[in-house]
Amino acid sequence: MVIANIKSGLDQVWANQRMVMIFYVTNLLSGLVLMLPFRAAATKFAGNTLMGGDLAGRLPMDFVFELFHNNKSLFPVYGVLFVAVAALYGLLSLFMSGGAFVIFASGERYSGAAFWAGAGKYFGRFARLFLWSVPVFGALFCLQFAASGIQRLLFGADPYETVIYWGAWVRFGLRIAGFLLYMIVLDYARIHAVTTGEARMRIALWHGVKFTLANIGSVLGVAGAIYLAGILVLVVYNPLADALAAPNAVVVMLLFVLQQLYMVFRMTLRLVLYSSQLNLHNKLAGAPGTYIIPAEPDGLEGAAA
Repeated sequence: MVIANIKSGLDQVWANQRMVMIFYVTNLLSGLVLMLPFRAAATKFAGNTLMGGDLAGRLPMDFVFELFHNNKSLFPVYGVLFVAVAALYGLLSLFMSGGAFVIFASGERYSGAAFWAGAGKYFGRFARLFLWSVPVFGALFCLQFAASGIQRLLFGADPYETVIYWGAWVRFGLRIAGFLLYMIVLDYARIHAVTTGEARMRIALWHGVKFTLANIGSVLGVAGAIYLAGILVLVVYNPLADALAAPNAVVVMLLFVLQQLYMVFRMTLRLVLYSSQLNLHNKLAGAPGTYIIPAEPDGLEGAAA
């Protein structure tokens, strides 16, 4: 079932490649807003350090630390910019996810009118869903503290070093697992809202929780396979990016192209995840129905394509 749903998701994304480009361009513009001010500060600072010649490849962390250490006013300004851009990108992603789920749930090809209308229709609901989901995130995040309590109960207040070491890894794993489960619950809650027309987001969230727990093996199988694909590509990407590190225009251009291809792949994976999860949900939840895209008024067909 996992492979079949992912294959179906890949087919849907391949048939709607323009959505990949919408997500990619949004990601690129958000990155540029962050990187252009940083690049200006780094370029100005690189003239006063011997590390300037190392900036043709991946950015050395030593250089980043030195930059912020010698430009203390940069940290609060860039910190505020980072938080603002991250929040804006999160809202844009939430907005666009409504359009993506509408296209996938309808079974039709991408059209600008349907995508942006779906994004606008569900943005308010998804924003309320996010607010309702904060307690769920808190509960899943607190799983790591339960592990700390069990460790203290079993090994006392002063355990062996090996217990402390492996306990830290267990807490790290629970943090990652809690975050991933939260994202999965949020996805299935959004799917329920789109496929059933549910306007009460607390009901959609409860459905997401119930569906995830009732089908934990299948939902983790689909999401885990796609996340694993992303990790494997990252493992391949990092050595290639490290190899393309030289003050040469051709090499720098190749690194830029490689970075953009990697970002396109990440956006593709996100949409494959959405589509695969929707297909799985329709099969296991009794196929609640296909989303019907409202007909456009006469004369407006294709106006927003």
